[in-house]
Formats: sequence, C-alpha cells, structure tokens
Amino acid sequence: MGAAAMSPKIRAVLVKELRDLLRDRRTIFAAVVVPLLLWPVMMLGMSEVAQLAQARIEHEVYTVAIPPGMTEFFDIISKLPDTQQGDAAPASALEEDLGRPVPKPRARDAFQVPAQGKSSAPALAFRALDSADAEKALAAGEIQAAVSVPQEIEQLIEAQQPVKIEVRYDQAENRSREARDRVEKLLERYKQHVVDEHLKSRNLKREFLKPFTVALHNVAQATKVGGSVLGAILPLLFIMMIITGSIYPAIDLTAGEKERSTLETLVGMPVRPIELISGKFLAVAILALGNAGLNVASFAGTFLLLPNLQLANFQFPWAALPLTLLLLVPLALLFAGLLLAVASLAANQKEAQVYCLPVYLLPMLGMMVVTMPGIELGDGPLLLAPVINTALLIKELFLGHGKAWQIGFVFCSTCLYAAGTVAVAARFFAREEILFSSQNSLRLFLNRRFYKPAPHPKPGDALLLLALLFPISFYCQLALMKVLLDPVTGLSPAHFCVWILAPQYLLFLALPLAVAWYLKLDWKETFLWRRPALSAVLGGACLGTGAWLIAMQLSSWQSCFWPYPVQEMEVLEKPLALLSKSVPGLLLLIFLFGVTPALCEEHLFRGFLLQGLRGSGKVLALVSVGVIFGAYHFPMFRQPVVMLLGVVLAYVAWQSRSLLPGVVLHFCFNSMNFLGTALPGLDKAGESPGKPLPGVPLKYLLPALVLFAAGLWLVRRGANEGKRTESGWE
Repeated sequence: MGAAAMSPKIRAVLVKELRDLLRDRRTIFAAVVVPLLLWPVMMLGMSEVAQLAQARIEHEVYTVAIPPGMTEFFDIISKLPDTQQGDAAPASALEEDLGRPVPKPRARDAFQVPAQGKSSAPALAFRALDSADAEKALAAGEIQAAVSVPQEIEQLIEAQQPVKIEVRYDQAENRSREARDRVEKLLERYKQHVVDEHLKSRNLKREFLKPFTVALHNVAQATKVGGSVLGAILPLLFIMMIITGSIYPAIDLTAGEKERSTLETLVGMPVRPIELISGKFLAVAILALGNAGLNVASFAGTFLLLPNLQLANFQFPWAALPLTLLLLVPLALLFAGLLLAVASLAANQKEAQVYCLPVYLLPMLGMMVVTMPGIELGDGPLLLAPVINTALLIKELFLGHGKAWQIGFVFCSTCLYAAGTVAVAARFFAREEILFSSQNSLRLFLNRRFYKPAPHPKPGDALLLLALLFPISFYCQLALMKVLLDPVTGLSPAHFCVWILAPQYLLFLALPLAVAWYLKLDWKETFLWRRPALSAVLGGACLGTGAWLIAMQLSSWQSCFWPYPVQEMEVLEKPLALLSKSVPGLLLLIFLFGVTPALCEEHLFRGFLLQGLRGSGKVLALVSVGVIFGAYHFPMFRQPVVMLLGVVLAYVAWQSRSLLPGVVLHFCFNSMNFLGTALPGLDKAGESPGKPLPGVPLKYLLPALVLFAAGLWLVRRGANEGKRTESGWE
C-alpha cells in the first residue's frame, strides 16, 4: 500500500484524535492556558515579590549583641561617613570624638543606628550582652549577630598591635546573614577612618595605598549579556512546557483508550498499526508544537511589554527567537513519540503517569549539563545527545555563537530520534500482549495468591525491578568509594570482599530469583537455564577473550575527547594492585570480579530484564538491555564501552537461548583485565590526567578482532533456529 493510500486513513485518525483531545478541558488547560498564564504570572509575580522582599530588608531592624562597655564606641563609629559613597557627614566633630579618650558607658545597654544613605530607617540595633548571653540569644533567634571587640581596641590600634574582631552569625538564617553584612559595612567604615587618620598623621595621601587603579570595560553587547543569563534557563523551561503539553494527550490516546475499552474498536478497523500510531503521533505533536509556540510567544510578549526589564546593559536577543522556535519543533516531535511509546506499556492512566514521570528527568539532566561551566556544544559527543544538544545549541544562539551546520545537525538528529520513538510505539501497537494487557505492572505490592503462573516477566515488572535496584546499587558504589578514599580507616581485604560480594549476590542474584518466585514465573524460562550448544559456549569464550582488548582500544579513542578520570579509577585500582601481587590474591580477584559478576549480573540483565523485554522486538530489547547495563557501571567514562558490551552479551543470550555462553563471555572479559596485564608491550600504566589513554598494539588488536569475529560465528552457528522460533524468540 503506497503513501497516497495511507494518507486518508492517517488523516482520519488524526482528525478523530484531535477532536477528542480538544474536547478535554485538561488538554486545553495544559496546552493553552498554562503557557499563556505562566510567563506573565511568573515575571510579574517574581518582580513584585523581589521588590517587596528588598523593601522589607531595607526597612527591617536587625539586633546585634556587643560587649558591655562598648556602647559608646559603637555609637561613635556608627556616625562615621561612608567615604566610598561620598557621605557629607561632619567629619570634624567625629574626629574630635575619636581623638579624645573613650568616655565611660552611659546608663543604657541598647541603642539604634540609622542607616547610611537616603533611608532614614534604623539599620542596626545594638544590645550590650556578655559572651554567654549573646550565644544563647543568637541560638534562640532573639538577636541576629554578635560582635566581639576588645575593650582596648583604640589603644591596640595606636600601638600598631593586631586586633581581632569576631562576628558570630547564623548562616542558615537570612536575617542573620543580612545583619552580618551590615556589621561588616559598619566596621569597614571604621577601618577606613583609622587608615585615613594614619595617613594624615604622616602627611600621606590615600593614593599611597592605591598607587594605581584598574578600569574594567565590558565590551559585550547588551543582547549578549541578556543571552548569557536567559540562555541557560529558557531552553529548559521551554522543554518542560513541551512535555507538559504532550504528556496528557499521549496518556489519553494510549492508556486512556485502554481504560475506556475503545482501543479495540480502533484496532479492529482496516488500519495498520503504523497508520494508527501515526495519526495519534501527529495529534500529540500538533498540541506539543502549539504549546511550544504559545510559550515562546507568551514569553516574548511579556518581556517586550515590561519596561523595567529593558535595561541598558541587559536586552533580550530577539534574533535568536525564530531559530529557537525552529529547534523546538523536532524536540516536540521527539517527546510526542517518546511519551506515546512509554504510555503504551501502561494498562491505565494512573500507571501511565508513573511510567511517564521519568521523562521529566531529561530536562533536569539537561539543566545540570547546560549550567555547568566550560560545557559547550562544539563538535563532540554532546551533538548526538538528545535534548541536551538542543538546550546547548539554544544557549549558543542566545550568545550569538551558533553555527549553521550545528543547527542542521541538531535538527536532523532530533528528527531521527523522533522517528525512532514513533517506530517503537508502532511496534508496541502491533503486539497484542502489550496493547491489550490489562494486568497491573506494579503488582509487586498485591497478594501473591492472585497471580497466575507465567513463563517470563512482563516489561513493567522488569523495568520496575531495575529502576528500584539502580539507586541502591549507586549508593553501594558511592559508599565503597567513600570507604576507599578514607585515609584514616581504610579498608581491610575481608571488608573489601564483603563490599563487592554482598551487592552482587543479594541485589543482582537473590532478589531477581525472589521476585520471579513471588510473581510465579518459570525460573527456567526467565533465567534461560537451558543447555546450550558447545559451539555457543566456545563462542562466548572467544568473544570475551578478544573483547577486552577491543574495549581498551575503544576507551583509548574515547579518551581523546572525553578526559579519562584518573583519580576516580585509581581509587579501586589500589586495592586491586595489592591483591594481585600473590597467586591467592589473584585467584581471589578472579572470583570477585570474574566469577561473581558473570554469574549475578547475567541473571539480572540477560535473564530477568532481557526476558521481560523480549516482547518489544529483538533490536529494541538488545539495545535497551545494553543501555541499562552500562548505566549501572560507574564512573561514567566506562558507560559507553560497557553499553556496547551489554549489547553483545544480550545478543549471545538471545542467539543461544541460554545464560551459560554469556556467563563465560563475561567471566573471560573481566578475568583478562587482570591476567592480560602480563602481556609485554601492553601499556596500562601510561594513564595521566589530561592525556589520552595508550592504545592497544596492532599485534594484539588484530588477533583480538579475529577472536571476536570467530566468537560471533560460533555463537550464531550454535543457535538452534527451530527451537528459537517455536519459543517465540523471533
């Protein structure tokens, strides 16, 4: 069927879905009302709140404790002029007061100091308290700061002795920090007066202390200054609003249709899954694009009509606005397809909201990257990172640095990602076990007696388990790094073994087995406990033996544009070097990092996870398992190579229909990292900060490639095509 014949069907689905969505008040509110109200309310509200807060700070009195007997001293120095602001206070009277001895304290323990400048409101209120009472009052919030000044401060200054003035405050309290700043300004004025007196007594001018001045001239245009501030914030806000405008339509057109039992009617019509999902995708994309356009227009109009924001050195870069809107178009398409694919896995709208929640993390990740100093788009790997590349490019456009080829590359790559998400969603719509699944994927919290035996986990069960395990595994790795970095306690070999073995056997092996039992899954099917062909096992050994050298070479190439984290990697290499000096220690390392990960991680990733995702198709399942497997390994420098290894391991398990070849591959790969260091000419000690890793000599790399190719051939040769087809693997 040609494109012309499909067009009317897609158009019919599109019109039907748009009509249904526009009747929903939630869609109208999220896609139209929110972007129109957000920017005026946010800008006006923030401006008004900032003015009110500033006015409150300027007129509020902050109480400061001073030592008893020093009230007269602070009363005098509070009247000193601010020489930096050119205050016209009568200096002669002040000099006369400071020139004579400090009189005895008056019969008062508190007084107020007026603020310097135009404001007539009191700035500080001093209260005479001893040190103990001042500490209690500061802790109770009765005062905002406490100043400790020696009684003989003037005599010490005249004798040119060091004087220490302490200001105690509460860093967690805004009022205390403001009081600290005002006390610092007050003491700074007194210090300037003392310096002026010393200079005057020696017939020296102030220029004696400042022989020259440095004049700084800002050559940046006002639009560039505005772009540097807005470029790090607006792209991410626009992206979040696009998600907000897409998420409810995507959920309603997938999980909502399942919940209302109207999806069966659509699927029963003479429309192919790709036509059905294309119509739904276009409906969500239109609303997302409309949301993006309304956001940009609302922000531009609000900024244009607020005169107090049009400053001489801060202007909005209007020339970047059309290109910003252009880059948001493929991004809206990407999120429309992504949310449709994710929501298709849910059985109802509540479950879909849970599944779509991680999509909000993408802008957060972009915010972390965009706001980091020194991160630029350039021509590196960030050009291929979806969402992040768009945010960085918009930031560059706001600064006037964007290049035409970067715009074209980011635009086209994001469109390709969007097409990929639509293809994944169409594949989901083509599978009845996903499309019409009515069971709750979050059923781990339900009673076990209601479960029916199943051969393998559902996608929601597998992804939920991996999502729950990720933070636990991350915290375990952080805790191990912290213990290894502790120079005081250190880590004994026995404790080191416990830190390695406990997460592996408890989290990656025992927990998946327990979950499989709880869900009444078939352990043999879920964890691929089958006898593989001998050629598949030999293929796994060949793959693991050759892959470690290939991984070293890939890491070397990667280090040319991604700096190698020498310090992070050396933390774990120190205990490994100690253990590898003896034969028993080397055998222990092989057990810790060869046998244990091969056994435990394969059960979790190539068993539970791969079997749970096999219904999504071979390519998607293999890539997903590889990406998730790589995300579990830190530091992040290792993740790209480990992701590729995860795809190879998943491919071996898929082809052989058994876990054993992958276990052998994993064992050989990890063990060769210790045993292979003995090869002459293989420089692993040449790692230094800021320099690429040494490459693998060609005399080792070529045999490794041959072994890897032979391993793939053996694995494929050992696959039993008939049994794999009968069990639903293809």
